[in-house]
Amino acid sequence: MTTSVTYNTGVPKLGEDNPVLAAVVSIAPTAPVAQGRQPWRAEEIGANSVVLRSNATAVDNASFETFVATLPLEMSFGAIRSGDATTVTATYSSAYAASAQDIFDKLDKRFGRAK
Repeated sequence: MTTSVTYNTGVPKLGEDNPVLAAVVSIAPTAPVAQGRQPWRAEEIGANSVVLRSNATAVDNASFETFVATLPLEMSFGAIRSGDATTVTATYSSAYAASAQDIFDKLDKRFGRAK
């Protein structure tokens, strides 16, 4: 799934980190995760993107199915600034859409959506 939202973030100062991506990084650990999963954490942080991952709390290699179930879950967030707005695009599996929605709900409280 892909979701894009544009937020009013003001005109950035030269060299300033993207405030929306910084918020995604700080919010991620509080987003809901499935049972048997670690909290979401930011990895591969770039100037305009961040990848969030949630690993299994236990690894059991008894079968292929249990091995697959222990693979990390992943969401990516990208941010593009234009003037005083930032458009955030998230890509994620429908299996953890509630986690992505929780992050967007919290971003909505920090930044106003652009009209």
